[in-house]
Amino acid sequence: MAELMASIREGCDNPHVEPRVMIGLSTGARWSEAERSGPASVRNGVITFSGTKIGKVRSVPISADLQTLLLKHWRQHGPFTPAVTSFRRALARTTIELPKGQAAHVLRHTFASHFMLKGGSILTLHEILGHSCLAVTMRYAHLAPDHLRDAVMLGPSVLKPKH
Repeated sequence: MAELMASIREGCDNPHVEPRVMIGLSTGARWSEAERSGPASVRNGVITFSGTKIGKVRSVPISADLQTLLLKHWRQHGPFTPAVTSFRRALARTTIELPKGQAAHVLRHTFASHFMLKGGSILTLHEILGHSCLAVTMRYAHLAPDHLRDAVMLGPSVLKPKH
C-alpha cells in the first residue's frame, strides 16, 4: 500500500482521496460508506457508518491519529466530494494490478486480509465489515495463520497425556 499512498500524495488532484483511503484501510469501509462520512460520524475514537449496503448502522474504532487527520481535513477542505475517479487514476500510476471493477473494493479487501493475517477473529471481522451473513466473511478465514490448528488446541482430546 506504500506505493498507492505515494501515488496519491505525489499526484492526486483531489484532496479527499487520501483521507477516504485511510478510512477504507483502517476500517474496511466500503468506498461509498467512507464517502458519506463527515465530522458528525467521528466521535470518541469511533467512526459510524450509516446508509450501509445492508441498511444497518455500523461503528468501528479508529486510531486517535486517524480521528485527528479526518477532523482536520474536514475543517480545512469541507465535506467529502466524489473522488473515485481521482483514486482510480492514482491506482493506475502504480504497479498494482486488480481485476476489473475492484479498484474501490481493494481497500476493504486489504483491511480484511491483514486483519485475519494478524490473528483477528472471523466473528469480529464479520461485525466490522457488516456483512449480511457470516458465509460472506468466511472467505477470509483461510488467511488466519492458525485457523485449523485450533482443532487440536480447543477440541476434546481422546488421548490423555501420561503423567
